[in-house]
Amino acid sequence: MTKSQTLFFTNFKTEQQDFLNSIIHELKTPLNAIIGFSEILKNEVRDPKAVEECFDYADEINKVANDLNEIINDLLDVGSIASRNFVLDLSKKIDVKEIIKRSIKLNRDFSVRRKVSLKEEIAADIDLINLDCKRMKQILCNLISNSIKYSPENTEVAVLAKNILKNEQNFLQIIVADQGFGMNEDQVKTAFEKYQTIENPNSGIVDSFGLGLPITKQLVELQNGRISVKSEVGKGSEFILEFPYLKQ
Repeated sequence: MTKSQTLFFTNFKTEQQDFLNSIIHELKTPLNAIIGFSEILKNEVRDPKAVEECFDYADEINKVANDLNEIINDLLDVGSIASRNFVLDLSKKIDVKEIIKRSIKLNRDFSVRRKVSLKEEIAADIDLINLDCKRMKQILCNLISNSIKYSPENTEVAVLAKNILKNEQNFLQIIVADQGFGMNEDQVKTAFEKYQTIENPNSGIVDSFGLGLPITKQLVELQNGRISVKSEVGKGSEFILEFPYLKQ
């Protein structure tokens, strides 16, 4: 084995080990919660007076199981993109206004539970555009839910959409802006890197293991778009999407 082959193999093993360690840590947290709540539920259900508590524990188990399902879906997406076995349909023009409204609606319950308000500002002159409907909803839901998750109570998450002109090229611009805890310069630089996580003051623990934003970035770029972030600690973050209108 040559020196370069040895270095590649060592780096590959290190990356694999980091990945596995992150996966194990991330999967154990919800699994331990499910085991713990189900054990309590098993004991409580024997007490006829504990019906309300049983419903609460069942609800927590359901929430944690959904979190676990999101992690698994993220892992499947990472595998599909890495193996290039990933197909997007850019052949049809879609109505982004409807996708934005749908994505906000899907996050409404989460925002209510977090006591964060949702707002939309969509320009009336936005045109139909060649994007993948399913993946655009995934992108927007990811960014909106992430902004809600990292926002304190009684703040606002806004989704803004308009047309812009850059270098004589028309673009669709979508901004997901929050009034959350924000990120420092180092966190902004690594926001779209795999396995990078940010402490969430809402919970005191890391809520995700760093796949959401990297997947979002890849989904944006696969649709000829670009994503950037502006953020300041204590003032919130803005995730900016830009997609070119393809010339016919």
